[in-house]
Amino acid sequence: MFGGEPLDTRTPAPLLPVTSTTRRTKNFTFPTPAKGDAYDFTLEVDLCLCATGTLRDEALDTKIDARFADLRTVTRNAARWKAREFPPFRPGAAEPAITAVVQAAVDRALTDSPDEDGVVFDCSATVRVQMDPAIRELQRRSVAEQVQFEARYELSEQAAQRLGELREVWTAFIAAGLPRWETPYAVLMAQQPAQTATTLFKMREDRQEEARGLVDTVVQVASGHERMDLLEFALASDSALSKTYELLGIAEPEPGPQSRFDEPEEANGS
Repeated sequence: MFGGEPLDTRTPAPLLPVTSTTRRTKNFTFPTPAKGDAYDFTLEVDLCLCATGTLRDEALDTKIDARFADLRTVTRNAARWKAREFPPFRPGAAEPAITAVVQAAVDRALTDSPDEDGVVFDCSATVRVQMDPAIRELQRRSVAEQVQFEARYELSEQAAQRLGELREVWTAFIAAGLPRWETPYAVLMAQQPAQTATTLFKMREDRQEEARGLVDTVVQVASGHERMDLLEFALASDSALSKTYELLGIAEPEPGPQSRFDEPEEANGS
């Protein structure tokens, strides 16, 4: 109106608060009873807490520390009852189950108690379960015994395979050398090369002794035959032959055709 500059009639934009995100990770360890309460698990927990809000860094840090204190208590209580479901020598099975329970408890705690200043919290939990040192020592002994058992089993299996191979070798050796009378002397000379001359002299003496025994047997048989008549000789020979068949397990051959000395079947009343 008075010739000055026109006024700015636009609505000024509101000044929005600046949002910041802070991430912190804290680790803590605590014992908790395993099944039976005789031994404890040792739990190592990592809580990674992410806070997003408009507060300044100092105020946000204070809220994060307070939340960590609450979540530590929640973690202990949630892990305690779940750990009691597992025996002290099963940390591997307990670890994922306890982690799932702790994560669910942490999420529930953050949801049930929202921050009055609008700070949004998000937390991920990781749990590592360690067994009691006394249980670990017992496990080492059990594993050592199992390793020794497996080693003995493998050695036994290898020994059985080796014995089978040796059996085949010795079977072939016996089959090749059994028909030959000099085989025992050859084996003895192979085992004791220094005694070769002694073994050869012994082999000659044994052969001479066998020859003398054979000569004596032939003389006795010839002498016995001289005292037999023809009928006795035939009966003795037939009896000896039958006894030989029986001893060797050989079936007796079929009788030959009748001779003129056999009685006809009609005369026997057949």
